Amino acid sequence: MRRIKTISYLLVATLLLFGCNEILIDVDPPTSVPGETVLNTVEGVQALRASMYSKMRASFGYTTLYFVGASAYADETYIRPGATRMNSLNFARDGDGSLQHAAYHADGGGAAPVTYNATYNIIQDANLLIGAVPDGVLPDATLQRFRGEAYAIRAFAMHHLVRAVGYDPTNPMINQWDLGIIIRTEPTLDLADADLRERSTVQQTYAQILSDLAEAKTLLAGINADNSYPTEAFVDGLTARVNLYAGNWDAALTAATNARNNFGRALQNTPDGVAGMFHEGRGNHPEALFKLVIHPTIEQIAGSNVNNGTASYTSNQWVPQLPTQKVIDLYDDDDYRLGWYGDAIESQTHGVAATNANAVNDRGWSILKFNGNKGNLSDDHPYMRVAEMYLIQAEAAARTGGPAAGAPFLNALRQARGVGPVDDAALANMQAFEDEILNERIRELVVEGHRFYDLKRLGRDVRNADGTIKFRRDSHRILSPIGATHYGVNPLILENPGY
Repeated sequence: MRRIKTISYLLVATLLLFGCNEILIDVDPPTSVPGETVLNTVEGVQALRASMYSKMRASFGYTTLYFVGASAYADETYIRPGATRMNSLNFARDGDGSLQHAAYHADGGGAAPVTYNATYNIIQDANLLIGAVPDGVLPDATLQRFRGEAYAIRAFAMHHLVRAVGYDPTNPMINQWDLGIIIRTEPTLDLADADLRERSTVQQTYAQILSDLAEAKTLLAGINADNSYPTEAFVDGLTARVNLYAGNWDAALTAATNARNNFGRALQNTPDGVAGMFHEGRGNHPEALFKLVIHPTIEQIAGSNVNNGTASYTSNQWVPQLPTQKVIDLYDDDDYRLGWYGDAIESQTHGVAATNANAVNDRGWSILKFNGNKGNLSDDHPYMRVAEMYLIQAEAAARTGGPAAGAPFLNALRQARGVGPVDDAALANMQAFEDEILNERIRELVVEGHRFYDLKRLGRDVRNADGTIKFRRDSHRILSPIGATHYGVNPLILENPGY
């Protein structure tokens, strides 16, 4: 087996954080570590595991863009007058006229394939944990857990990328263009391993994702105590999400039920409990099936907590993206989830009068899900919550049994949030119930990375907050471009239509 020549500086920094600097003794150059050391020592494998998560935290595409981009690209958030951040997603075009996309945008003008690049960096570390660590380096149970986490993270990353660059299996347009992503499941141990490949189809990609999740479920069976890492419940939840996108309704319903059962904790059901669940000093994400924990002083979100932290885009520092009036109007007055909003005060907007926020919603509110509680805007990132499972159960059950079969799941979530059952009009037919589910997903999942992708998977037009069409369901803007950075060096990659 070829050996990794070097490990990046990022992994070395992780080693230092683990107190493993003895690995660096007599290493030349001092900013790299021999592959044999990483793969054949306890400290090295632990650092490799940490590197996988660190690459998520360090990527704009898996932090602020992941959570806020899907809202800014659709109708959940809009730019505060005088601000600029993510306005190119609000308008679906940058200032120079170039198209922007929720997974392709790079803040500050101009586009870069941030999600594409980050995905394969994460996958590489996952592949190393799965296929390159020899047996016996760690206790078997520990190694199997690390491998289970790696399968789960690889599946998560692949699904996030394929839903950006490819049509979902439930989208009618897939019949005209069915390419997904390049699938890489083997560790790259040498440059010679990095062969040129074509994009696999969406169906092949989904098959690989579901295979990874099946492996992860086996390896993580019974592991549910610490939601700071992937657990069996998270694997079940991701399996439910992937099957929902794939249109496998029965499998989605079963997996969502398993996720709730394995999670073993109830929804928050009091005003304080719901309002404080995202606040690390109060609720600390009690509904999260998996959250990425950010250290407030030594870990930077996408390179700069102050500039790129999720809170700086929604509730603190710059506050450029505010909830639209459409979002605010969806809540009943007694909905506990109104505690996720608060005044966009002047001190938060660097002297910009709070009345500017009123130009986006008449209450002048910002979104407080990401609140910078830990200092320096270092919010933890909840990639999945148990509330999503109720929404998946409702949608999946209704697809096979009609609205009456899905309503109990939707009503259970609503009851926990202090509001009554869905109106009878929402149960009249599947179209009305789908509309109601989409509205409930806005109420519950705003700025958690769903809105644009929900519209895309259901083959719906993407609209502005006022109801006008931003772009139609068959627009090439639905898909992210691959980018010349990649197809320019790999002639086997086909760019998406329209680019």
